[in-house]
Amino acid sequence: MTQKPTYEELEQKIKKLQHAESERRKAEKALQASQKRFLSVLNSLDATIYVADLETYEILFMNNYMKKVFTKDVTGEICWEVFRGESRPCSHCTNDKLLDKNKKPTGVCIWQDQNPLTRRWYTNYDRAIEWTDGRMVRLQIAIDITDQKQAEEKLRKSEGQYRAYFEGIFSGTYISSPEGKLIACNKEYNKIFGFNSTQHAMETPIQMLSVNPDERLDFLNLLKKEKQLTGYEPHLKKIDGTPLHLIENSSGVFDENGNLTQIRGFLLDVTEQKKLENQLIQAQKMEAIGTLAGGIAHDFNNILAGIFGYAQLAEIHINQPEKAKEHIAQVVKSGQRAAALIRQILTFSRQSEFKKRPMSVYPLLKEALKLIRSSIPSNIEIKENIFSKAMIIADATQIHQVIMNLCTNAYQAMGDAGGELTVGLQDVEISTEQSFPDLNILPGKYVRLEVIDTGYGIDKKTLERIFDPYFTTKETGKGTGLGLAVVDGIVKKQNGFIKSFSRVGHGSKFQVFWPLSEQNSAPDVLLKKKQT
Repeated sequence: MTQKPTYEELEQKIKKLQHAESERRKAEKALQASQKRFLSVLNSLDATIYVADLETYEILFMNNYMKKVFTKDVTGEICWEVFRGESRPCSHCTNDKLLDKNKKPTGVCIWQDQNPLTRRWYTNYDRAIEWTDGRMVRLQIAIDITDQKQAEEKLRKSEGQYRAYFEGIFSGTYISSPEGKLIACNKEYNKIFGFNSTQHAMETPIQMLSVNPDERLDFLNLLKKEKQLTGYEPHLKKIDGTPLHLIENSSGVFDENGNLTQIRGFLLDVTEQKKLENQLIQAQKMEAIGTLAGGIAHDFNNILAGIFGYAQLAEIHINQPEKAKEHIAQVVKSGQRAAALIRQILTFSRQSEFKKRPMSVYPLLKEALKLIRSSIPSNIEIKENIFSKAMIIADATQIHQVIMNLCTNAYQAMGDAGGELTVGLQDVEISTEQSFPDLNILPGKYVRLEVIDTGYGIDKKTLERIFDPYFTTKETGKGTGLGLAVVDGIVKKQNGFIKSFSRVGHGSKFQVFWPLSEQNSAPDVLLKKKQT
């Protein structure tokens, strides 16, 4: 027979039961508070968040932000119907990936897509959690990335447009590091240098394309100083060693400390144009020689007459050694005059590679006037106002050609009537007030060559066209119209400029200005050597 519990024992059990119930209620209340805080957090987030049953796909919860996006509360409905407009579970549903074979959560599944109803892009974070009633559910937190996607699409289109522009530029375009590492280039760059692919170009240091490696250092120093360069003429070559004539416009990219970090350049291949230009200049030089030929032939006839005459006198006085010696000396002197004249002609007519260097116009002008004096009519007087011995950066042969062309035009303008040809060379300084904005000429110090004739002059309409190629007022067969066009081209390439003044009946004046080099004047020794 079971003994009945005493009153004290019953009282003790009742207290234990009451305590257990109290603890259960506290735990339940704490759980409810935790769940409330959890749902409160989900409702406070600016992201679409919902919870769905893993088996039935029933929506158990959706936060306030998601209700706002979908304009209604669809709790209790099927997720793939209301959120995707599908007639069956979504093909990309992650439900079967959220639990392992032991029904334990596997972690987070992350995926992106565009919602077919809102047309917005989302990054979705799916995971399995235990819901308030103890069952396993899918929690999805979706972040709206539509703006990011649109920005990426704009960037992709912009990059595509930039790449199309970059590749479509007719100049060889490149981006490189100061060390010569190519970062980007277009197809024209590959074509200019003879690369078979962009990869081939990228693997070739820019230094390998320089004719003179030291010039690369000069280029970098100049770019650091000027920040950007226009009309720069680098000495570069194809990958097979063929020399190129290029014109480069480039700019530097600098960091906050002023250090050069990147070079962006545009290369224009003018190799063929340069060849044609040289041929044109050479042809025009030969035309000028032809113009001078009559005067030169006359001078040669005088020299030959002297040679023949003194040779005959030497023969007559063969038995008188002293007299014969005097006649032979005159023969030698005449031969030397002929040799000097030939030397001047060859200097002017020979075809050579043009090279700019510091030089003085003074000795070249003196030499050219000797040749001109022997070839122009005697009724034309030459006056010299030659004072400047300053240095410029130019090519001697081209300077010689400028002088000969201007002087030839001047004496031809005076014709049979004769006149006065004045040639001057002076140092001048152009102030801001005197500058020529139409020619983009900066104030500074210049050497000025001046050629003045007393011919008929040029009317205003003709004066506007005298530097146009092939424009001439001479009779057919007496000129090609290239002389002044070549002069204009040469002077511009030497960073100089030319001005012309004329009035009908009062002759013409041409002034050529070359900027002084850093070396102000030519050493006397050099000048004497040039004049001998």
